[in-house]
Amino acid sequence: MRIIGKALIAVVTACAALAASGQEASKYQYVVKFVCGRAASASVVAPGQYFTAINVHNPNEEGFEFRKRFSIALPGEKAGRVSRFFNTKLGPAEAFEIDCPDILGHLGVEGFVKGFAVIESKQELDVVAVYTAAGSTRMIETMDVEYVKPRRQAGGTEGGQPDLIPAPDAQGNFCRIRDGKLVVTVRNQGTGNAGASTTHIDFSSGTSTEATPPIPAGGSVDLLLAIPAGCFQPDCSFRIRVDSASVVTESDEGNNTAGGACIG
Repeated sequence: MRIIGKALIAVVTACAALAASGQEASKYQYVVKFVCGRAASASVVAPGQYFTAINVHNPNEEGFEFRKRFSIALPGEKAGRVSRFFNTKLGPAEAFEIDCPDILGHLGVEGFVKGFAVIESKQELDVVAVYTAAGSTRMIETMDVEYVKPRRQAGGTEGGQPDLIPAPDAQGNFCRIRDGKLVVTVRNQGTGNAGASTTHIDFSSGTSTEATPPIPAGGSVDLLLAIPAGCFQPDCSFRIRVDSASVVTESDEGNNTAGGACIG
């Protein structure tokens, strides 16, 4: 109950702040292609050294925070690693650059990498990507500049955003077992519809992940997640994380987790 109370306070506070400022809750999203590192073979791209520099400029008269994350695209129609969101900010008229060392560092990888950088902001930004490549001479052989247009994200309800939380039962318990699996209720207590996501549980003896369907504002869904063998020793402790891949833009990103235990 304490978790739900804090979450409701956060939602009310956020809504009041938005109403006072008149700022729209809808966000802008910029999706930028990146190619970084040395490609040794010609199986995917031509051999050479590839560089990406994503320049971000705040043209507004006030500073604000926004966030970014990175997704690796693998050949053969395979999905790669997706980083968590990283918060950052720019003051009025300020600019910075996201380059290959930044991207590789946030992803925790080395070598040749291709994929997408995703920038989400409540106000418009100027986003320009500069691509260069060098061949065997190690001198620049090609250069391209791309201005990235924003995509306006819809929140479902006018001016609203979703807010996903793991919800306990009426007694405040998270341990509910059905057919040998843990029942997890994912609730959208926000004012906007939430798209599809994933729910992840760290058990004391392993992990379990389940796809979560879209949830309308004010709605909820029950998921059944497998309990790993050996969890009851004699009790089985766990920690639930909704929207575990951070794919849903929420009004509150700090209330997605909850812990519990089933008594053996």
